[in-house]
Amino acid sequence: MPIRPIHIVEALSELGGQAHLDQIVARVVEIVPDHQADSPASSVRARLQEYSSDSTHFKNKGDLFASVHGLDAKAGVWRLRADPLSPGDPDGVLDEAEAYIEAQEGRAVLRMHLRRERSRALIDAFKKTLKTFACEACGTDMEAIYGSLGKGYIEAHHRRPVSQIKAGETTKLSDLAALCPNCHRMIHRNGLMSVEDLAMHLKAIAQPYPLAAEPAAAWVSDIED
Repeated sequence: MPIRPIHIVEALSELGGQAHLDQIVARVVEIVPDHQADSPASSVRARLQEYSSDSTHFKNKGDLFASVHGLDAKAGVWRLRADPLSPGDPDGVLDEAEAYIEAQEGRAVLRMHLRRERSRALIDAFKKTLKTFACEACGTDMEAIYGSLGKGYIEAHHRRPVSQIKAGETTKLSDLAALCPNCHRMIHRNGLMSVEDLAMHLKAIAQPYPLAAEPAAAWVSDIED
């Protein structure tokens, strides 16, 4: 497997967002033990420069990395320019950098999968396609339970596990499902069962969700009585 920008993004994320080239290389080698690079250091350095506008080798496919002290200083310290999964696009449209990273997500790394689901740009774009914020499995709308606190809240779930996505395939907004936090956790807890299977299970048992506790005033009233 070749060393790709997404591997460096993961390495830098685990290293706190900034690290020396030697540290980045060491972590990338752990992430991609089956890499095909004759020189991992050279490969990582090349990817850093190809995806950094600081470099003359910039390919303009995504400005992901920045040289902390400037390339002229040759200090070898790099950082993530910004969260490439949250480019802050006000229109909620995935830019080219994010699209590239999505195309390379087919490694079985749950940590990156969860990070991707928290992508502000991806979630905002997904929400723009929703006609309702009701959970696709149980039908719950957080606003109906929590009022204004839950208005517009929903979680994005990959219908197909990241482990099944092959290199080069992209994740489209239609590949995501809108789930409440409870259903989202249940799906991951039970071997990534399908949204449809969970919906059928809930329909079969047809049990209402109990409230965690009655309001404090109700307890006071009971005591006084």
